[in-house]
Amino acid sequence: MLRPEENELVTRVGPGTPMGNLMRWYWLPAMLSSELPRPDCPPVRVLLLGERLMGFRDTGGHVGLLSPHRAATYPCLERGDVVWAYLGPRAEPPPLPDLEANRLSDGEGQVSAIQRECNWLQALEGDIDTAHIGFLHFGSDRAEDAPQGTFRHYVLKDRAPRYAVLDTDYGSMYGAYRSAGPGRQYWRIAHFLFPFFTMPPSGLLGRQIVARAWVPMDDAHVMYFGMSARLAPGDPSTPSIADARPLPNDASWYGRFRLEANASNDYHLDRDRQASDEDYSGIAGVHLQDQAITESMGPIYDRTREHLGSSDAMVIRVRRRLIAAARALAESGATPPGVDQPEVYRQRSGGIILQEDADWIAATRELRQAYVEHPELDSAVTGGFV
Repeated sequence: MLRPEENELVTRVGPGTPMGNLMRWYWLPAMLSSELPRPDCPPVRVLLLGERLMGFRDTGGHVGLLSPHRAATYPCLERGDVVWAYLGPRAEPPPLPDLEANRLSDGEGQVSAIQRECNWLQALEGDIDTAHIGFLHFGSDRAEDAPQGTFRHYVLKDRAPRYAVLDTDYGSMYGAYRSAGPGRQYWRIAHFLFPFFTMPPSGLLGRQIVARAWVPMDDAHVMYFGMSARLAPGDPSTPSIADARPLPNDASWYGRFRLEANASNDYHLDRDRQASDEDYSGIAGVHLQDQAITESMGPIYDRTREHLGSSDAMVIRVRRRLIAAARALAESGATPPGVDQPEVYRQRSGGIILQEDADWIAATRELRQAYVEHPELDSAVTGGFV
């Protein structure tokens, strides 16, 4: 568990807070390009790190972000249908992080945004907790019904993986492993990248191209930006569970990318499907299931009262890295990890079968490298597991 001052440090992101100051050193996903579809279109209210800003596209088609109350403007760049903003102290901003999922050609990539009514860190921590997939998302599935030799079969057969976690130049990486038959192990490898990016272990390592950003709007709201390669219909790596329906955006400060299913209607929980064991949670869709759990923890989860276990190894490591980086910046002005190293974000995540005695770091080094093609890999081994 965290001490009260540590819990305060990692959750509070407003102007002048240690964590807010840390995040301002990085480029932040602020909007989707589609929110400003043409020159001189209506502006968009953007809540970012507790600051109320206005996003606009001028007559020349350039995107900007300004604070109407302080007459301040922030640099913006567009890449991969995402509008990035720099709210930091440098007169010359650092480079954008070189996220492969944000560098795909037209038609190859897809982006999305979803707002959650909770603190940014509890949303992010759900994304680096791999063990919950066998319960929350696939708790009603049985191993004997999954194709033999697939990722799905191995996860359902053993829902309690073991973990290896290490620090990296960009943040932290974990491998969650379980038996894949005699002499073999199934590894789910994923990343946390400063200050709030994740690459989940879904899909096949070497083919999966994905990045997620958990961008704090304020202390009690977070905007999820998903960036990934567009998969062909029928690809086994494509999620088979329906996503939640979005509400139309409106002009209020919290009016962007909300879901029609929410706490007020119990996320459309279906007790009949739950009682008949058709759906473990009774809530349809991986993203909506995660949304329900992280929001039900309350706006800001109190980490001073928790009891962590071995399955929380990655969560513990990420908190330590965030706390250390924020304190180093506040106490000595140390540049946060990855700010001036866009190349360290060139990572891939996903699943792989390895020999039991393999060095998982060395054996997956090439497959974890972004921008490397692996046509020999077959996503059928995932069994449709996400």
